[in-house]
Amino acid sequence: MWQAWRGIGNHLIDVILPRHCYHCGQPIGSEGQGSFCGGCWSLIRLIKPPYCPCCGEPFQSPLTLTYSPEYRCGTCRKQPPAFDHARAIGRYEGPLQEAIHLLKYRGKLGLAQPLLQLAIAHIDAHFPGTAFDAIIPVPLHRERLMQREFNQAAALAKGLARHLDVPLLERVLVRVRSTRPQVELSGRERRQNVRQAFAVTDVAALEDKQVLVVDDVFTTGATLAEVARTLKVAGAAQVDVFALARVVRD
Repeated sequence: MWQAWRGIGNHLIDVILPRHCYHCGQPIGSEGQGSFCGGCWSLIRLIKPPYCPCCGEPFQSPLTLTYSPEYRCGTCRKQPPAFDHARAIGRYEGPLQEAIHLLKYRGKLGLAQPLLQLAIAHIDAHFPGTAFDAIIPVPLHRERLMQREFNQAAALAKGLARHLDVPLLERVLVRVRSTRPQVELSGRERRQNVRQAFAVTDVAALEDKQVLVVDDVFTTGATLAEVARTLKVAGAAQVDVFALARVVRD
């Protein structure tokens, strides 16, 4: 009954004081998702094959995989990451980039549920038949967590753990060293910046486990590769990565 009344109340609020889309400025309407109208939300550019079987970077040509189904991109061949597979839902641009930014830096918590639903809708397709033993979010350093008061990766991981019925190990991995913002660094500097930035608090929880690491954005993969390295050193058998979005090199 309460849900019905709340739905009616939200509808009346939208009629009297319509919310406007952060992307286009138009009224959001009934098809909207969080702070975006349905039209703008549909503009999210999903990442589809062909892509690197390791890091998920889209290939420019479908002919690339004619070499081999396991043919890796140049980056993964030159600098093999510690994770086994990394996948992202869409390109880090447009409405998806805005939604992540608004949630992450401006505290627009209404976007957490639409982003979670987006993740739930795509995770099975990216990891078909994979039985994970645990899900681990990329942790924030305690100082940054105090500043933001919210870890979007942890919220996403919690929802995915419920959906997949897999244990959430939120405290097994901690960030022990505060690092510079990655956005201002080169690829090599990013790898150096996060080196030994993480630690495992419970080695037994990871022994021979197949782990899914969850984050919001895959940029160069430096942070996620270091997370995977740390987990494998602690005993994890396989580490896969799932992100809402990734930066694509055009």
